[in-house]
Order: sequence, then structure tokens, then C-alpha cells
Amino acid sequence: MKHLAKRQGITAKLFFLTMSLLIVAVLSTVGFLYASLPSYYQSYREEQFHSTMASIKLKSKDRSIEELIPLLDQLTDKGIRFSLWTEDDQLLYAPDFGRGPIRRTTDNSPTGTIQASLPLQLNSQTVTLDADQMIQPIDEVKAVLLKLAPYIVFPLLLLAGLAAYLYSRTISRPLISINQATKELANLNFAVRTHHHSTDELGDLSRNINQLATTLEATMDSLQASNERLRLEAEKDRIRDAERRQLFLAISHELKTPVTIIKGQVEGMLLNLGIYRDRDYYLERASQVIENMERLIASLLEVARVEQMALHFEETNLRLLLEQQLDQFGQLIHDQQLRVISPKGDWNVNTDRHLLERAFHNVLMNAISYTAPGGTILIETTGKQNGVVLTITNSPTIQDSSDTAAWFHPLTRAEQSRNRIHGGSGLGLYLVHQIMDRLDLKTTLTGTPDQVRFTTFFETTS
Repeated sequence: MKHLAKRQGITAKLFFLTMSLLIVAVLSTVGFLYASLPSYYQSYREEQFHSTMASIKLKSKDRSIEELIPLLDQLTDKGIRFSLWTEDDQLLYAPDFGRGPIRRTTDNSPTGTIQASLPLQLNSQTVTLDADQMIQPIDEVKAVLLKLAPYIVFPLLLLAGLAAYLYSRTISRPLISINQATKELANLNFAVRTHHHSTDELGDLSRNINQLATTLEATMDSLQASNERLRLEAEKDRIRDAERRQLFLAISHELKTPVTIIKGQVEGMLLNLGIYRDRDYYLERASQVIENMERLIASLLEVARVEQMALHFEETNLRLLLEQQLDQFGQLIHDQQLRVISPKGDWNVNTDRHLLERAFHNVLMNAISYTAPGGTILIETTGKQNGVVLTITNSPTIQDSSDTAAWFHPLTRAEQSRNRIHGGSGLGLYLVHQIMDRLDLKTTLTGTPDQVRFTTFFETTS
């Protein structure tokens, strides 16, 4: 309703302003006609009368009286009364006007009469033409105009009203459309467009507003995309910070136990207490604990390097990279009598070869370590739209592998032993997760009671 009221307001303003100007123009025109038409009418009739008389004088030169009479009779058709006189004031000719012939007199012309007396030079004599013509009195002309005024003014006012309405509608429609568009722009609705396509300034304004809306829409979309990227980056940073805090807590707990063990063993050997008198045995035990701590610290350093190192992307063949990693585990695969099925197709991806190589190393090591002797490791590459899906599946597993949700977390082990083959440091798959996150690769790890499947998606270059 508010918009409608404003629309009526601007249309009404234009209508009343235009109507007022047209009313003034109509009344001024009628007033001008009332004031000037009577005098102009009299001047026009006098000019026509004297022009006719001059034409008669010119045409009658050197003519006979018999030739002059038909020419003079034409004057009666124009409402001119005349008479023809000889030089001694004898009536020569006068048509029948229903009254006596006229004769030139001095200052005896009645009001509303035009009179003239012309000498005509004929071929045999000179005659005098006296003529007069009645014109409508000026006061009567004004009275006629006053009677006609209503029939002139009212139709003109109706036409003026219609013209004012059409004009106000024509002018206000694009203004209202442009005003509404600017309101939408102010409310950050950049999809709005005006549809006024004239070649005047309003058309230029409409096109400029459309261009402004297009520019603002593109800018806003770009800002929203940038904000979304920043939001995702902030979310990733938040997740990394949470994982880092979790890692620090897990490392603190992980190192506390071996440090306590080593401290107790060293104190027992220093005090030469009980079983700790066998120093060689407990020194070897302490050395094993220190080696485990050293491997854990090395893994931690590698995680830190992955988070900080610069990426160097290059075209990499997935099949060749996987085969190179499998060659490193050849002896272990043979010892466990595992069956490995490698992919056949060649897929090239643009990635950091060094980091991806480290991730594949850990994934294959995990698959080999947790596959039962005589089991199978199936490596598949499946083409998808704009990319390829890599799947590494190992089965059967040495234990129930249904719960794989936390395997990407730091210091999480499928088997809680310290066996160098099965226990590990608990950072292998966490490192894989960090690498895949750095390479912006979507990765999942799923499991069933006797099977584990690692899946990731690559965008291909060929």
C-alpha cells in the first residue's frame, strides 16, 4: 500500500501540474481570440474590400461600358453594393438591391459599413464607381465568441485532461520502475532489472542501473565465494587446532609411561635393588623403550613437516607410484604369502608426488600389517567424471575391523600391542589423513569384521 500511495502521488503531481499548464494555455488562447479576433476580422474584411476594388479598377481600364457591366455584376456575389455614375453625376448603372442607388457622400457611412469611390477610365469615357459593404459589428462578433466559448473550452479541457493523464502515466511509469529497482538494490537484491529501453536520459538511467546491478551482483557473488572459502579455511584451521591439541595430549600421555618405566629402571639399577642388579638385562629393556620413543618422536617430526612444507605439484602416474611402493614391501608380502592385485589402467593426476608417495607407503604398510597370512590386497582405479577413484581393500583382517571411525586420529591403533609389525606408533594413518588434507583429496576409511577399504578421489589430467 505504501508503494501504491507513492506511485499515485508522483502520477497525481504530474497530472495536476500538466493539467494546470494546459488549462492556462486553453484559457489564454480563448482570451486572446476574444480580444484580437474582432479587430482582426474587421481589418481582414476591409483589406479584402479594397483589394477587390483595386482589381476592378485595373481590369476596367480601356474597356467599354458593355464589357464593364458583367465584371461589376460579380461584386454582388461578394455582398458589395455599387452604382456607376457619369462625370456629371448621372446614374449610369445600378443593380437591384431593393433600395435606391448609392452615391458617394462625405462622412455619412453608417457604422459597420466599408465605402469606396473609384474613378474608372474606360475607352470612351470616365465613370465613377461608388461601392459599399456591410460587415458584422465588432460587438456582435464578441457576443458570438462568448456564446461559442463553452463549446470550445470544455472539449479543449477534456482533451487537456486526457493528454495530462497520458503524459503523467508515460513519465511516471519508468520513474516508478527505476525507483523500485533502486529500493531492491538498497535491500541487496541485485537480481532486479529495469525494463525501460528508450533512447532518452531515462533509458540511459535505466541501463546504468541495470549495469550497476550486474556489477554489484558479480561483486557480491565474488565476496560470498571468498567468504565461503575463508569460512572453510577457518573451519579447517579450527579442526587442525583441535587435532593438534588432541595430539599434544595424546603424546603427553604416550610419553609418560615409557619415561616412568625408564626412570624406575634407572633408579633401581643405581640403588642396586632386587632384580635390577641384573643391569645388562634392564639396560637392554630401557634401550628398547628409548627406541620406541625415538620412532614416535620421528613420526611426530614428520607430521610437523607435512603441515609446514611447501607443496610442489606435478603430473604423476598413479599405477607407477603404487608399484614403486609395493616393490619396497616385496619381501614382507612374500613372507606373509599375500596376494596383491595391482591396477592395470594408467591415470595421471596433478599432485605433490613426494607427499602422495609417503601416504601410499603408510596405507600399504597398514594393509599388509593387518591382513591375515594368505589374504588379498586389491588395488583398483575406477574412472569417474573428471577424475578417478582409487580403492585399496585388504581382507581378511587379523581382527574385527568394523570400527574404523577413529583410525585417522593420532595414536590410535587397531591392535594395542607394541609389536613392530602390528602395534606401530599409531601415527601412520593420522599422517595419511594430514597429507590428504594438505592435497585437498577426499578420503574415507571403512571396515567390516574381515575387511578394510581405503578410498580417495583424484582429478585427472589425462
